[in-house]
Amino acid sequence: MTPTTTQTGLVGFTCEVTNQAVSFHECLACAQKGAPDCPMVPAAIHVATKSIRDPRYAQKLAEQAGAEIGFSVTELLSCARQLRLKQENPYYEKPSSLYRMNRGTGYHSLLSEYPEGIREETLSWRCKFQGRSILLVGTPDLIELTPNGWLITDYKVTGHAPGGRKIMLCGKCEGETYTGENGLTCQDCGSIFRSKSELTRVYRPPQPRSSHVMQVNLYALLIEKNADELAGKLNAAKPGQFAGAQVVYFTDKAPVRCAAKLQREATMAFLKSVLAALISSDLPPVIGEVDELWRCDYCPVRSLCEEMHGGPVGKAAIKC
Repeated sequence: MTPTTTQTGLVGFTCEVTNQAVSFHECLACAQKGAPDCPMVPAAIHVATKSIRDPRYAQKLAEQAGAEIGFSVTELLSCARQLRLKQENPYYEKPSSLYRMNRGTGYHSLLSEYPEGIREETLSWRCKFQGRSILLVGTPDLIELTPNGWLITDYKVTGHAPGGRKIMLCGKCEGETYTGENGLTCQDCGSIFRSKSELTRVYRPPQPRSSHVMQVNLYALLIEKNADELAGKLNAAKPGQFAGAQVVYFTDKAPVRCAAKLQREATMAFLKSVLAALISSDLPPVIGEVDELWRCDYCPVRSLCEEMHGGPVGKAAIKC
């Protein structure tokens, strides 16, 4: 008897109206008939189904390069538990989720027409970790060679870009302050302030989101490992340093440009931690960092995650 195999990965859509699982074909057919109460139109559904990324994209590149396992930068930055569950189980997503992604992809395509630098170049790095041969792949939006070294630019299309803000700094060590149990407190030296005269008020420009900072830092590692080839494409000598990195948020009104700090040691520590979780035989734990709990609200395998966890995850877990 021939064994049956269960399809894994994204296998269909969750209906925008009924929340029921439907096939890609059923969703498109419904849209073509008018899709009562649904915001999606046939063209958007068609684009969504055609733009679904091969879940084995990085793995196939790894096999071609002679490595055992492959991961993309995007996968490394996602929830490790979600990634494993999506790889091992079938799941469904609302077409509106893919619409948001495709909207950004379309604008990225226009931005890639800028003729300078190296645009949309897929880079790879084969390394050994815990006895396994791993291939890391990533595609920076723009790499430029400046007099001060490599400059990395990553684009984000969003309706909610980071904003600047006024903050109070410690008058003793210039550390940032927060409101503690005993009043305004310096997060660095622990001083408690009763008077504003002891503080310095400054404007803090928009800061890139932490996951986006890590993204350009991972790109920096890939650029470092491919520096000779990249410099050759620009007919230039290989620089020995980076000029920096920036994340540009494209909003409906105007771009918001944020400088991102490159920290190699912290990036390597993050990379090792994530790889350890992904290649472990055990399922990675649920997200515990408060700043990352928002991810659970958009997770297509959340119900399966909670079933295996034996309780709620994300912000709901805090309320219990």
